[in-house]
Amino acid sequence: MIKNLTNLFSNLFFKKENKKMKLGIAYNIFNGEELLEDSLKRLRKHADYIILTYQTISNVGIKEDTNLFETLNKIDKSLFEDIVLFEPDFDITPKLNQTNKRQLGLEMARKNECTHFMTTDCDEFYIDEQFEYAKKVIQKYDYKSTACELINYFHTSSFQMCERKQYVPFIFKINAHTKFKFQMKMKVPVEPARVCSNRKFYLFDKNELLMHHMSYVRKNTNSLKSKLINSPNLHMFKDIVEDYLMYYERWTPKQPAVNPHVFKSGKMPTENINIIKNPIKLTVKFDKSKDTE
Repeated sequence: MIKNLTNLFSNLFFKKENKKMKLGIAYNIFNGEELLEDSLKRLRKHADYIILTYQTISNVGIKEDTNLFETLNKIDKSLFEDIVLFEPDFDITPKLNQTNKRQLGLEMARKNECTHFMTTDCDEFYIDEQFEYAKKVIQKYDYKSTACELINYFHTSSFQMCERKQYVPFIFKINAHTKFKFQMKMKVPVEPARVCSNRKFYLFDKNELLMHHMSYVRKNTNSLKSKLINSPNLHMFKDIVEDYLMYYERWTPKQPAVNPHVFKSGKMPTENINIIKNPIKLTVKFDKSKDTE
């Protein structure tokens, strides 16, 4: 009888710990929306619930000029479940607003009974096989917080930028304590507004999982300018934005692909591009003729 009770307890415990993952993903949207549908089409197969959190005024107080809500409503409704407006509080810092916006997505996922959560931006992409593998690892070992390396791209998905290692939070398990807190630490350096838990942490090796960040892939320089001038770090490169945009517009693969910080420093690397033979397919192509639209 004792053996039967032990087996029953073990089975109940095992089932509890291995409850099927219900993954909620929240997109953080203000600009870069030209990449959104491509990203959604890749993540849709991995997510049980997707919410688009958008804002019409940036965290630094600039109004969007692209009729974002109308653009979002044109996207295939099968690619997401909900759209919600985030309204920044200008009595707090831009980075705290960013934290609160990601928290809004988490609360919507919690409301929809998701067991796990990921926050992402329009320009973030994953390889399907790696994403599915990572989900299985998280499920098997019951990790509460995870992260992976990221690699940035310049102009198109064919040009990888060779930079120092960078990391991004991945999937978190939702429990009563899961909450985004500005500057919550992980075991690797990540964006301070993107962490809602650091318990039972696992860092994926880049061969297991890699985030492909189309950070400098935009439809035109107007779109890239929106990214730059609405950055909470604008003060670090504000004086060179127009020069950087001109560099980006005239760029060729024979030149260094650099971010605004490196461009401002003047310390341009000689070779810093990996050319990808089988790049992630995107519908977005840079078109400088449309910069006045």
